[in-house]
Amino acid sequence: EQNEVYAVDVAMSTGDGNARPGDLRTTVFKRNVEHQYSLKVQASRQLLAEVDSKFPTMPFTLRHLSDVRKARLGIPECVSHGLLTPYPSLHDHSGTVAHFKCTVLLLPSGTIRVTGLEKPEYFQTSTAPDEETVKVLQQLEEEAAKKAARKAAKKNKKKSKK
Repeated sequence: EQNEVYAVDVAMSTGDGNARPGDLRTTVFKRNVEHQYSLKVQASRQLLAEVDSKFPTMPFTLRHLSDVRKARLGIPECVSHGLLTPYPSLHDHSGTVAHFKCTVLLLPSGTIRVTGLEKPEYFQTSTAPDEETVKVLQQLEEEAAKKAARKAAKKNKKKSKK
């Protein structure tokens, strides 16, 4: 329906399709604002205070924190009490995993992707899309071109006013 927001989370695999958290250390976390707990360790309290001030609702990586060593000390207590949600890297032992995320707004003027990266140029497949998919992709390309043209025209109009 119109005026709704959706988070699209797509994981693809060239293997058997069973993507599992890998052995690598998780470095991406998100604050779980629904949970409250009085932390015992000072490093955990400092970590949570910094996360609340810098990243109250968005995911973050440990390298964005001021003191990574103290953050690593505080992470286990915050995760065990549900204050932080870890986002582990996904692995498929029989193939490669690709993970894409984006946020989409459904507006009366059309659908807009507000977060997420563009599809990489090297991303290709040997499977040809069916007719319906081709039509949808063409429509999306046309809408993107129109949006870019409107944005360029608006930018040119602003420049001409100066």
